Amino acid sequence: MTAGNAGKGRLAGSRNKRTEALLELAEGGETPCAFALRIMRDQEQPTDLRINAAKLAAPYIHPRPQPEPRMVAFDLPEKIDGAEGLLAVHESVLRATAIGGVALEDAKDISTMLETHRRLVETVDLEERISRLEAEQAKGSDER
Repeated sequence: MTAGNAGKGRLAGSRNKRTEALLELAEGGETPCAFALRIMRDQEQPTDLRINAAKLAAPYIHPRPQPEPRMVAFDLPEKIDGAEGLLAVHESVLRATAIGGVALEDAKDISTMLETHRRLVETVDLEERISRLEAEQAKGSDER
């Protein structure tokens, strides 16, 4: 029989060597990024080591630029009344997507917003109906 954890891998929660090394650096007051910057700036270090340190630090110092969000304009009624109004808006988005006026990814986002709107309208409608039923029930029990 094998004793302990033999053959089962590392115990849950135990740290690997890399994590231990990073924690030692952090305890000393130096983060991995600061360590890489220190190596990069050290003129006495070999050039290839300094270049690798710069590559490691670059994403933290100079993050990749994010693309500008696209703005999509389309006609929307002042108020969307009920399922019919929501259906009309959804159909206009589908039409705009079909003719190339709205990109497919943008249409998906708009559709998600419309679905959220539908659920909110449904929730408000249900709350009103429940309140009305409770008021009618309370009125009926008062009359008895």
